[in-house]
This record gives sequence, C-alpha cells and structure tokens, in this order.
Amino acid sequence: MSRLRFGIVGTGGIAHHHAVALQALSADAELIACADVQPERARQFAATYEIPHAYDSARKMLDAGGLDVVCVCTPHPQHAEPLLLAAERGIHGVVEKPMTPTLPEADRVLEAVAKHGTKLSVVSQRRWLPAAQRIRQAIDAGKLGSRIILGETYCEMWRDAAYYARDAWRGRWDTEGGGVMMNQSPHNLDFLLWYMGPADEIFGYWSNINHPYVEIEDNAVAVIKFKSGGLGIVKGTVSMNPPRRIHGVTLVGESGPTVSLDCWEFATAQNDIWTIPEDQAKLAEWRQHDQSFGSGEFPNFHAYQLRDVIDAIRLGRDPAVTGEDGRRVVAIIQGIYESGRTGRPVKL
Repeated sequence: MSRLRFGIVGTGGIAHHHAVALQALSADAELIACADVQPERARQFAATYEIPHAYDSARKMLDAGGLDVVCVCTPHPQHAEPLLLAAERGIHGVVEKPMTPTLPEADRVLEAVAKHGTKLSVVSQRRWLPAAQRIRQAIDAGKLGSRIILGETYCEMWRDAAYYARDAWRGRWDTEGGGVMMNQSPHNLDFLLWYMGPADEIFGYWSNINHPYVEIEDNAVAVIKFKSGGLGIVKGTVSMNPPRRIHGVTLVGESGPTVSLDCWEFATAQNDIWTIPEDQAKLAEWRQHDQSFGSGEFPNFHAYQLRDVIDAIRLGRDPAVTGEDGRRVVAIIQGIYESGRTGRPVKL
C-alpha cells in the first residue's frame, strides 16, 4: 500500500518527537509538510527533517492538499482549529495532549470528525510502555477481579522560572489553558481512566502556592467516583524538588491484588508494585526486560502510537487512543478546576 502523507502543525519541542517517529515509519509514512506561525522556525524544522514544504499557517498547509494525516503540536489553546480544518478537508488528525483545553472545543472537534468521517487520536504514547501494557492485560484477564476499586494517579515534578520563561505561552491561562493538571498530568489521568473506566463525579482543590511568577496552578488534588463504584485519587505538583515520580498510577483490584506503574523515566518505567500471586515468579524477568527495553524497535514511543494510527486508517478501525478518550481527560481537568472554583463536586 502507498505511504500515508503526514504534515505537522507547530514545530516546537514536541514536534521533533513526531518527526523522528515518522522517519522510523518511513515504510508506511512520509512527512511532506510542516507549518508554524514563526516561518523561520518552520523552515529550520523542514531543513532538519528534509521536509519538502514549509508554511506559516495550518490553513495554508491544509489548503495546499496532498495530506492524509496532520499532527497538531501547537500550544494547547491552538489545538482545536487545525483539527477542525483538517476534518473539513477529509484529513485525519493526531493531537498532542491534552486534546483541547475546554470541553466545548473538544465537542466541536468530535462533531467535525464524526461529520466528515475522519479518524482522531490523542497522543498517549505511554500506553505502549511494556509495564503499562502489562497492567491492561492483567485487568483484561481478570487477575484483579471484576473491577478496580481504588486507583491513585500522581505527578510529582519540579518546574522553575527558567522552564516557564522558555516559551512565551507557558504559565498563562489564556495561552497554556492551565498548569500542572493541564500540562503535566494528562498522561496520568489517561492511565487512570484507561484502567478504571468512565468517571462519574469529581471534587478537587487547586492553587498556585510557590510559583508567583505564573498565573496557573502548581498544585492540585482531587477525588473521583467512577461509574463502576470504584474510587480514585489524583495528585499533581510541580513544587517537588527534586522530582520523585513524573507519571504513575497505583491500582487495587476487587479481588485484593495491587499493581502499579512508575514512569519516572521512559527507560526505567516499571511495575514497582505487583502482588498478583500467580505472577510472582515473573517479576525479576519483567524488571530486567523493562530496564533493557528502552523504546524497543523504535526511537521513541510516539512511533508506536503513530503506527497504530496508520493501521487504524488502513483497516477502517478506531485508533487505540480515540478522540473520546482525549475528551474524558479534558472533562477530568475541567472538573477539577470547576470544583476548585465552586467548592462543590462536579458531575462528569
């Protein structure tokens, strides 16, 4: 089959992960265009990855035609428009987390995708970590019982003034859309929802405690009631110096066992807690495998998700991470913000 033609909108830091991944998938994909509101940055990006076409707007790139898929790597508040433009032109979408900063924008994107029959996948590349897949497989096999009764997700990081000064969009509600929940925690929230299922209600607090040079929250906590009857705990901070656990989740199954995922670093991601009795003999082997795995056959985990998107388009199935999955994460984030403002639980 012919290769799918990709374009990238937004050529900042995360776009390089997409470009490197697409180079590794060259048998099935070709990166033919990029766009950025900073034209010189787009030209430099195109030169680095030998991309034939560079544009100064997403609209110009999409209007030029010839694309099958667009990867949106802009700051969060600029996610929706390129996805809408792409769907209207019959072009599939891949968007960095979070899908959008608000639920109305997420709904507009989902409506456009449904109307025009295109695919949408929200980047949650950490799902392809062996340790993350292992938990999903254990749940599917019933090793934790019929449901997860308690889940905890955590993001324990440090961000200093230099981090927020690196890009003009960081640290403001209008250009970043939020703080530790909106920027650093979507991967953790995706894990919790992927494992525990749909959420029903949330109550949370958030505040800016020790980053006075930005507007957004640097600490947040919340509790969730899931439709399954299970309960969840959410914790996010960029005030922990040195950092402890960048991304992680711990789950307690109805039948008793506890499992966890620690994504402190991609290269050291592991199941640091695993009490399923029949698996105890495998733990040492798993730990050795995970420590030597890196990103496996690809240069990064974005490539695994982009390969899944390519397969979904060719086979006419949904991608492993859908737009609906991305919307659920946005609902959790906005539910925490609303609950913090009102002091009341929020139905999801």
